[in-house]
Amino acid sequence: MKKIIFRSDGNSEVGLGHLYRIFALVEIFKSVSEYIILTKTETTTSAIPNDYKYEFIPGNISIIDEPMWISQHYPSDIYLIIADGYHFNSEYQKALKGFDYKLIYIDDQIKDKMYADIVINHALSLKPSFYNSQPNTKFALGTSYAILRPLFLQAAGRKREIKMLQTAFVCFGGSDPNDLTFKATKALLNVGVFNKINVIIGAAYKHTKIREIESETKELLIYQNLTEAELIGVMENSDFAIAPSSTIVYELCCVKMPILSGYSVDNQKNIYEGCVKSGCVIDGGNFQNYTIKDFENQIKKVTQEKDYSTYLSAQMKMFDAKIKHRFIKLIYPINYRMAAASDMLMLYDWSNEKETRANSYHSEPIDLQTHEIWFHKKLKDSNTLIYIAEVEHEPVGIVRYEIGVEKTIVGVIVNSKFRGKGLASFFLSDTAELYFEKNEKPIFAYIKKENIGSKRSFEKANYVFLKEEITHGFNSYVYKKEKE
Repeated sequence: MKKIIFRSDGNSEVGLGHLYRIFALVEIFKSVSEYIILTKTETTTSAIPNDYKYEFIPGNISIIDEPMWISQHYPSDIYLIIADGYHFNSEYQKALKGFDYKLIYIDDQIKDKMYADIVINHALSLKPSFYNSQPNTKFALGTSYAILRPLFLQAAGRKREIKMLQTAFVCFGGSDPNDLTFKATKALLNVGVFNKINVIIGAAYKHTKIREIESETKELLIYQNLTEAELIGVMENSDFAIAPSSTIVYELCCVKMPILSGYSVDNQKNIYEGCVKSGCVIDGGNFQNYTIKDFENQIKKVTQEKDYSTYLSAQMKMFDAKIKHRFIKLIYPINYRMAAASDMLMLYDWSNEKETRANSYHSEPIDLQTHEIWFHKKLKDSNTLIYIAEVEHEPVGIVRYEIGVEKTIVGVIVNSKFRGKGLASFFLSDTAELYFEKNEKPIFAYIKKENIGSKRSFEKANYVFLKEEITHGFNSYVYKKEKE
């Protein structure tokens, strides 16, 4: 599996939105692949989390020369590139493809011709036909590919009720050139119905008015450079939000609350239009020329509403539990094939590894002759299904289903080179779908109690805990999965 270059920039002039989307993808991919963030020296590095790996592209390297420089330092046979930024236009993409990179481009303008292998745009209601692209370009569009960090993906599955508005949340991005942060906050204070106002400002925010009223306003709390956990904590303690239609509005929709949202730059229009159409936000229109009075009028309308459940119901439908899974399969396609006779020695080697034997109910080493007889017998058995998972044509895992009279028993082995990357849950989830295409019997998994990693893998694959029992003399967990 290739390592990932995340290419993006961010500062007070261009904003931090591109960087923040890259950070969300780092969280999705860092357990699966090695990575590096490449950025220019002008980037506001205080916005980059301390534990992230990043390097600078020298200041004297122009955008025209950049693809050549990258190819000299990060070879395309080792790295693929995920880029987010308006300056990564057609010429830039074409140049990178000339150096044989697999290129993924995160777009929100639908403007330039796309030479990237994959284009991601998480605005709603988009179609590939909206784009001018190469014939082999793939598209990952809509909220099925929402670029969200893990804690927000978890929150998306939780229901929430809001019956009255007491705490407001305001965030207008990393730089907020029109200082909509101050205008919205001042309007909330003027309306006077909120006990607390949580204001988030980014590392590139340079305005001072909000700070001037901070000391004299007890309702106002200002936060800057929050971690993912800190940000979601502030959101969960809020019950109304004002935010632009960028990634922040998706994050708020995950937490769920009435949201006054609009757009102030063109690249927010697609998300804005989709959110308004789906009914998950209150239509704020064009925020660019909003005055304090404009915000006041909108806030008063919201506070006069008696029922906010319609917004929360629409937000609940926006995201599903498979977004991370979808992204990883998009960048690293996992293919499945049935086992063949030529896989005999591979399965023998994987099955005899120390960790595999320790987690097995029969932990003694396997004799090659015994294994060969067993394996060829299983290949001919219509009640045994052995799936080989491959990434970039390399075998990375095996999932075996033993179909019985009333139930099917499953087992999984991950190639030792790829353990610890969370892939087992993907293999289990994907092959369960393949299994249920032709079978109705429920799948059971028996896991030694000390095998915590396997337990987590089955839970992530939506297996349901059934009971504890003694299996082959060992304290065990039993998990079950039924056809949906």
